[in-house]
Amino acid sequence: MESIPCFLCGRRLPRRSTKWRKTYFVCDFCKIQIFVRGKQGIERLETFFKNAATAEIPFKQHARHFHEMQAILQEIDDVQKEIEKMGISHFLSDAKLRIRSALLKRKESLFSQLEEFCAKK
Repeated sequence: MESIPCFLCGRRLPRRSTKWRKTYFVCDFCKIQIFVRGKQGIERLETFFKNAATAEIPFKQHARHFHEMQAILQEIDDVQKEIEKMGISHFLSDAKLRIRSALLKRKESLFSQLEEFCAKK
């Protein structure tokens, strides 16, 4: 069955057809719908399916890179939320100051990791 990867999550989206035989795709996980309209889009999609075997490798690499970046960004967000939960630093005990300092170092490390990742890809 012909399918394309979801550009948000990388899951396989099987080709569907409307009652007017127009092609569309649905990602049940992300809740997005992709409709292919117009002559050029339909022609490009047909070309894509003809070359799907060779196109599969770049799409898988892109999806893997995208998920790695998402994981780093999510961890940065999680660390920032923990820092914000702790409140203002001059009201914290010594132990909480150490924890806050460690979280700030982790956040910097994650930003460095993200920058290195983007420079390589």
